Amino acid sequence: MSTDAPVSAPGALGGATLRTQRLILRPQEVEDAEVFRRLWTERDERVPAHRKLDADGHPTVADIAAHIADADSERSDLLSVQDAATGELYGYCGLIFEGNGSANEPEIAFELLRSVHGRGYATEAATAVLAWARSAGHERVWASVWEWNVASRRVLEKLGFVDSGCDRPVGAHGRNILTVAALLSAPAVGVAEHVVIVEHDALTASQTAMLRDLFDSEYREEHGEWNPDRPYGYSPADVHTIVFRGSTAVAHVGYQRRIIRVGRHDVPVAGTGGVLVHPRWRSDGVGRRVMSYAQQAMRDDDHVEFGYLGCRDEVVPFYERTGWSQVYAEERHVSMTDPRATVTSTGPLLVFAASANALGGGWPQGDIDLRGTPW
Repeated sequence: MSTDAPVSAPGALGGATLRTQRLILRPQEVEDAEVFRRLWTERDERVPAHRKLDADGHPTVADIAAHIADADSERSDLLSVQDAATGELYGYCGLIFEGNGSANEPEIAFELLRSVHGRGYATEAATAVLAWARSAGHERVWASVWEWNVASRRVLEKLGFVDSGCDRPVGAHGRNILTVAALLSAPAVGVAEHVVIVEHDALTASQTAMLRDLFDSEYREEHGEWNPDRPYGYSPADVHTIVFRGSTAVAHVGYQRRIIRVGRHDVPVAGTGGVLVHPRWRSDGVGRRVMSYAQQAMRDDDHVEFGYLGCRDEVVPFYERTGWSQVYAEERHVSMTDPRATVTSTGPLLVFAASANALGGGWPQGDIDLRGTPW
């Protein structure tokens, strides 16, 4: 096992949201405690005592909820797994950074309710987690599994895990097999494209480097090197939606949370910018997909009522095809080069209704003040 410095710090995955065809993997919430408690009750009798409920029934739902809510507890890298269509919670999947691997070679862990076993959800969720690990620069991921746990062993085999050959003594609970999967040299089966939705402060160094490669390939010659905290003079994103192909970032949409002024109204928006698709992938719909993922992130964001952006005339049709609507107003914003100056925009402005309030009330009438620099 490698002993190099960690590629991504513990907690990095815990700040991300991953999406697959059927699932959403998101940070844990207090309301998840009830399902997590059910997982404890469903475990095989052969697991060690520390994985079972104790004689007094601990941990209780309240115990688990308190741990999730504790701001001082270590940030978990186990994401809650829920149905993308219904929102039903199935369990968890993620990484353990203090498991059998070294700091930069984490261990994968997953556990889903018995009622959804046999549907391929564990493989689908774990595939997304391994794709994130690859994009974060991890070369290998480990997994330990009991020899009698045939279902989990099959999942790991599908994901490319093999017996590491590290012999472990057979104990009272049976043989525990330590497996390993190489990520960068041999991508997990079925991984062609994956999406990561991550807060700006939770970007790993590897993900930042991949975004820099994406933006520099398009803009470096004209605008210089991309700076994540001041991208070409625009306001930085709070949330990044990134589509990866293997270990390459091929598409990005960012948004910043801000309350802007529209006429006499304060409007919470997701100021959208940094919309970019790598030239090699501009003909297969990845632009539409990354925008769809970003729009869903806006819907899930309690601090946002509308998506908002300004753009060039020639790209208005793209945004309209993906659910944005053009509005007609004068926009004012702080100059990107002189913070004392105010600039009036003359380009198209588009909005996207991201909340029930937005759908009910509609976009307000009046001129627009961004109260800062544009995105």
